[in-house]
Amino acid sequence: MNILILLLSVIIYASFGPINLIYILFSSITSFITAKYTKEKNRKLIFGITIVVNLLILVLFKIGIYVGIFGIPEKNIIAPIGISYYTLQIISYLVDVCKKKYEPQKSLVKYLMYVIYIPYLIIGPINRYDDISKSLYGKKHWNTNRILNGIIRVCWGLFKKYLIAGRIAIIISVITGNTAEFTGAYALFAMLLYSIEIYADFSGGIDMVIGVSKIFGIEVKENFDSPYLSENLKEFWRRWHIGLSSWLRDYVYIPLGGNRKGTIRTKINLIITFVVSGLWHGANYILWGLFHGILVCITKFLTTKSKTINRIINYLIVSILWAFFIWPTTGVALRMIGSIFTTFNYSSLFANLLNFNLDLANIIVLIVSTIMLIIFDIKKEKIILKIKNMKVETKIILIGILIMIVLVFGIYGIGFNVNEFIYSKF
Repeated sequence: MNILILLLSVIIYASFGPINLIYILFSSITSFITAKYTKEKNRKLIFGITIVVNLLILVLFKIGIYVGIFGIPEKNIIAPIGISYYTLQIISYLVDVCKKKYEPQKSLVKYLMYVIYIPYLIIGPINRYDDISKSLYGKKHWNTNRILNGIIRVCWGLFKKYLIAGRIAIIISVITGNTAEFTGAYALFAMLLYSIEIYADFSGGIDMVIGVSKIFGIEVKENFDSPYLSENLKEFWRRWHIGLSSWLRDYVYIPLGGNRKGTIRTKINLIITFVVSGLWHGANYILWGLFHGILVCITKFLTTKSKTINRIINYLIVSILWAFFIWPTTGVALRMIGSIFTTFNYSSLFANLLNFNLDLANIIVLIVSTIMLIIFDIKKEKIILKIKNMKVETKIILIGILIMIVLVFGIYGIGFNVNEFIYSKF
């Protein structure tokens, strides 16, 4: 089964283009050889060089520094699929092996499976070798309940992707298509909606990854924990994109000194960590990371005694900062953020709510689906426990209902490619 999973992963990954396979094999093989064969002498130097080389490849793609230096047009440069995810996994593996946290993997085939396992390679989450190796390499046994739980998780991911994210993407595309007219209230409306879209899209994709992995008998860690229930940005980043947040904490923030060197140094370390997070997303998102870092440092000034008010404030802050993801350039994003405080065209927005390429029926489906997502996030633990305790027959019925809902109410190809996940481009 493990060999079959690896072969399928390699074939699917290669289908995106041979150049993708060349890069990932280079990173995989160099890190494997370094971890397995490096002796004590010059150990840190050799590990360091391997990490820097792999990191440099990622950074060059992220900031496009090769454009101009090598005379390559930017439009001809396409980063390898999943490079952000597999590079961080490889770096964490090398750092941990160098520190002798665990023994290096002796089998190249098994190591390649850790790096190239296709479900989490495209969209994450970022996995640590010691967290996933046991279930990744263990014997796979047939378990009806586990498989059904996996299918339910996949269906829930499809629900979020096609019923919520797909519809909001249509509205966002209309607003972003006219930056001259759609400012102020329209910009804020787009930001508030995009918070829901990116969560439904990204967490929906992760649901599918976790669900498919469950079917294979592989346990992948959760990447979200109801992030919009957070009362401040610190809490938000403990609940959002957990794989990346924990990676940055362990391999950037703590090595910089964490909170061990005084208040000012702690804040500087936080800001640097968030800037690195922005760079991980791409050069256009460095300012997004910087703003998050600064706001995390002053979190106590942005909170009240009311949990509800804190959640609303936090949602507004996060939503406004998503502007850097919504509009194509930093300049436009900043202009749209500024327009919120200078252009008060709310009456125009309310008059045009039905003019964003979604009819009333689709708007109702979107509202109902979003309410269902909110209820699920609030009652998640109880709902998951109830589903786990369902009889096999009941689970099959639930799967049938979810599939029918996705087929009947899902959005397919209306002016955009709903099959693309937002975070697959990072």
